[in-house]
Parts: sequence; structure tokens; C-alpha cells
Amino acid sequence: MFNARQITKAAGLLFLLMLAIELDGQDISLQPKSAAFFDSLDNRITVLQQQIPRLKQSHDISLFHMQRELDHALFIQAYEQYVVDEDLFRAKDMVESRLERSRLRKDEYSIDFYNAYKDKVYNQIKFQRMYYQSLFENEKNFRKKFFSMTKDETPEAYRRAQHMTDLALKYAEENNFTETAKGLRNYRIYTEAMLFDIQSPYDLKTLTESQHDFEKVFLALIESDSISSIKEAEQLIGYCIQYAKFVKTTVSVGYFEQQKLAAATALSDLLDRQGSASNLGSLTDQAILARLDSLNPRGVYKWHEYVVVISEFNPSSGFENVKKGEAIINADNVLAAYLKKNKLCKSTDDLKFGYSYIIPYKSNNKASSFLYHPDLQKWQYIACYTLINNPGYTRAVSRYMPPIIFDDESQMNTDK
Repeated sequence: MFNARQITKAAGLLFLLMLAIELDGQDISLQPKSAAFFDSLDNRITVLQQQIPRLKQSHDISLFHMQRELDHALFIQAYEQYVVDEDLFRAKDMVESRLERSRLRKDEYSIDFYNAYKDKVYNQIKFQRMYYQSLFENEKNFRKKFFSMTKDETPEAYRRAQHMTDLALKYAEENNFTETAKGLRNYRIYTEAMLFDIQSPYDLKTLTESQHDFEKVFLALIESDSISSIKEAEQLIGYCIQYAKFVKTTVSVGYFEQQKLAAATALSDLLDRQGSASNLGSLTDQAILARLDSLNPRGVYKWHEYVVVISEFNPSSGFENVKKGEAIINADNVLAAYLKKNKLCKSTDDLKFGYSYIIPYKSNNKASSFLYHPDLQKWQYIACYTLINNPGYTRAVSRYMPPIIFDDESQMNTDK
């Protein structure tokens, strides 16, 4: 005969065993558990949590088994949520951490329990990889899946589609499928635009189908005397470009690219009217902040009456002066491409750059001309141009560039 305690313990172990060793097709195909599964698990966790304090007070010998069952149930709850979120690598890390802890305690039952999950998670990662590779091998299949997920047009639906796209993109990049990765990035950008569309007062479809409708909204923003309104206009243009590229709208991407210049000009004019051009410290919340402890965004900027280029390159020489020379040549190409793309010059052959130099990064009284970018595996630099063609041309084109501020200037303004 079994007593009540033995029956309760056996029922609990059987419950966890059914959850733990389950390696059927449903798990392998990464189908999430049902709501009934999580409800049943929640109920069991609640029962265990209610019983443990009483067992502690009475020093009951079954406390260890009850506590272990609770630990396993909480583990299963977290693990299956990772499966729902398709975050299998975090699930793998959790399994390996729990397995190592069980080995240190020499808990053979838990070792077997977590080993079963170790096999399970590696199988799921393998099948997840196979699933996404087969999904993006045919763009039509991926597109069908993507729009099936987003048919409700809710933020949650687009976030799920965004997560799916991120996973597919990860596997495409790992396998060097360059063209596939390029296409998947377009879906990623589109989801960002649609999340903006749903959560903002703007309708991207309307704005990208009619210049009149776009300009009605856009001009009201950039003609405002508010920096935040002009920044909102810049953000709106960015999302219109993302949406237009994916949907191939009536209004061309080139048109919206030109409006970026109009927004930059409006910001420059407003700052000049406010007398901010000579007092950059007041622009801290609007300008790029060039600093050593974080990599700076690549781009072309306005700094006082100068033009600044931030970019990365791989030098061919290890000598500092040679590297600086190569960086200036790289910056010349970046600046020329910017001016040509934005139709600020007819031909790059017409451009004549005046004196230019590398602005060093400073830290603890030490100066370094270059900063290593670990993700791109390139060296970042900041190049300053005192003149482009002539003073008038320099002033004219710099109006189309966002301002930049350096730590020292910000500090000087604060000290005052």
C-alpha cells in the first residue's frame, strides 16, 4: 500500500516526466504549447508554492523532492516561453546552466531531467534553422508567410513578423546568402515603417501616394519655429522612404531623399535665427555628440563654419601619418558622394577641397586619431574640412548638414 505522501510525490513526478521527456513532432516543429498547457503548469506551480512553507515548518522529509519539483516546473515554464518567443539560444543557455548546477549537487534525477532538455533544445535549434532556411530559399514563400502573420495589422503582429524576419536574416547572413539577406532587410525595414504607421497620427500609404498630401503635412512641420517639429519631419521622411522602397509607391524614393535636404536646411536656418550657430553647447539635445566611449554615427555634419565627415576604413599602412593621409582620401570620397547624391554639385570633378585634418579622440590626456569599430572591423575617424571650393559654397552646402557637438564644447558651455 502507498501512503498519501508517496502518491502525491509520484503524481508530481509523473506530471513533470510527461512535460520533460516530450519530444514529439509538435515540439520539434516548434509549435508553441497551448494555453491549457500553461494553465495546467501554473496551477501545479501554485500548489507547490503553497505546500513548501508548511513542509519547511514541519521539517518534512519530502521537502527536498517538493522543492525540486517546483524548480523543474518553473524551469519548464520559462523554457516553453522561450520556445513561444523563438528565443532558443537563451533556452539553451538556461538548460546548460541548470545542468551544470545539478552536476555540482550530484543530483542524478535533475541531471537526467536537464539532459533530456539539452537534447530537446539542440533538436529544436536544428529544426528552427532548417525551417527558416527553407522559408527564405523562395522569396514567395517568405512573403506569403510574412503577410499571413501581419494580416491583422496590429503592433503585435508586426513585432512577430519582425522577430521572424530577424531569425531568417540571421541564418541568411551565417550562410553568406548576400542577396537573400538584402531582401530580408527590406522586410525588416518595412516592419519598422508599419509600426510607426500604426502608432503615429500619420498614414504612410496616403503620404507616399500623393506629393500634395505629403507636402501639406511636411511643410507645416519644417516651417515651424520648433526644433522638435523639424526633427519630427526628418523622422517622417525616413519612414516614408522605408515604406516607399518596399511598396514601390507612386511618389519616388528620390523625391523623399530631396525632402531630407529641405528638412536639414530648415533646421540650419532655424538655428541661425536663434543665434545658435555660434553657441553649439545649447544644441546638445539636437546634435550628434562626438565622444570616445561610444562609436559615432557615420555621416556628413556641420561644425561651426566647417564640414565634418565621420566614417570607417581599413588602412593599408601602420604608420600614423600614412594612415591619416589614407583617411583624408577616404573622407574626400565620402564627402564627394554625399554632395553628388544630394545634387549639391553637378560633378565631383568640380569639387576642390581646402585644408582638411583628422580630429583626434581624447581620453585621459591621450589622443588617438582612430577608433576601432569591432563590429565592422574597421577604424573610425573624424575628418574636418575648412573649405569646399570657396567660403560661399561651403556655407551654402553646410546648411544641408546636421550639426555636431564635441564633449569639450558641451563642457565649456556647462561650466559657464
